[in-house]
Amino acid sequence: METFYLIWIVFMVLILLYRMIFQKFKKHNRENIGLSAILIIFIGSGASFTQMNLIFVIGILAFAAYCAVWNSILFVREGYENPRLR
Repeated sequence: METFYLIWIVFMVLILLYRMIFQKFKKHNRENIGLSAILIIFIGSGASFTQMNLIFVIGILAFAAYCAVWNSILFVREGYENPRLR
């Protein structure tokens, strides 16, 4: 079960890093917020995982929170603006 946690967490972190580095968070803001929320919930639900690698868990939580906040700012800024006014 712990290997499944690790594989799933690494997969979501890699997706967020890819979108942050290559797409500069220009697309998929709503999906990125959802991925960050799932990542935070998944990290918090694995009690044995969090006890073993506390620094790793805190780093991923900080990264997920950063991605969620930045994507929500971009989504609010770009999501509700009328396309004619851009």
